[in-house]
Amino acid sequence: MLMVGALVFSACSGSASFSFGGQTPAEVAVDLIEGDAMAQRLGIDGLTSAMCEDPPDTEPGTVFPCTAQSAGKTVEFEVELEVDDRIFAAPTNVVDARFLGDYETSAVQALNDANGFTLPVDSIDCGDSSVVLDTDNLMICTLTDPENGTVYDAVLTVLDTNIGAFDVEIVEPGE
Repeated sequence: MLMVGALVFSACSGSASFSFGGQTPAEVAVDLIEGDAMAQRLGIDGLTSAMCEDPPDTEPGTVFPCTAQSAGKTVEFEVELEVDDRIFAAPTNVVDARFLGDYETSAVQALNDANGFTLPVDSIDCGDSSVVLDTDNLMICTLTDPENGTVYDAVLTVLDTNIGAFDVEIVEPGE
């Protein structure tokens, strides 16, 4: 069964200043991403090996991509140039731990609404740590059937981490 859910919240991010007489925006973005503060805000292991494409221009509103590594997983960032020589970096494939409960609740509600289930709100558990999504944007949670204790995988395909849009599919044990 496949259901769709959506939440609304803001993602973790960071900003920094750059100067045309010094570092390029891409270099500043690498420093911002690899700084301890970004990993701490995201609730993930340290970020290393950051790489950013040079922005096509230096006009405010210009967006360019960056990537970094955290515990063997690739974290993708969207970096935007702002006024006053500032940049703003936000991950596009990290589900912040602060919002996991919202995903769980929304997934249960979507399953109940679509199927006439009466699953309790705490039937789905996505853990308590921020999740770096894989290349398919999947987050594996568990759904426990309250009647018999059977545990299923609740596979959330996250469509947009900024607004919390996702699909949820329940997978039978052993599939």
